[in-house]
Amino acid sequence: MISVRDAAKDFLNEVGITLDDILNQMDEDPEGIDESLRKRIWLDDTSARKLESSLSSRHLNYLIFVLQTFYIINPSGLYKSMFIIPTRESVMRGEKATIEGVHLVLKALGIRPIS
Repeated sequence: MISVRDAAKDFLNEVGITLDDILNQMDEDPEGIDESLRKRIWLDDTSARKLESSLSSRHLNYLIFVLQTFYIINPSGLYKSMFIIPTRESVMRGEKATIEGVHLVLKALGIRPIS
């Protein structure tokens, strides 16, 4: 087993880029971030506003990157033959993440919502 945080670090190291390289290329426009989140997460308006107001745009983009890379396009739930924790089954429902799954991923990434 491997935590999604460690998998992300290893993945970025292996491809020779930094997290900043990724985040600097991602959308910082609130409308663009909202659209990206809604494509990847089952969100109602209240949950979307709460998530977006409690995290910085960099944290939201990091979340989008991790969901896309390790959960959405990776139906096996494995990274280098190791199960990613939290598991895909606990994060995803169909092709999108649940809000509960998002909270598990954020916790695993060490991201705490702004109070």
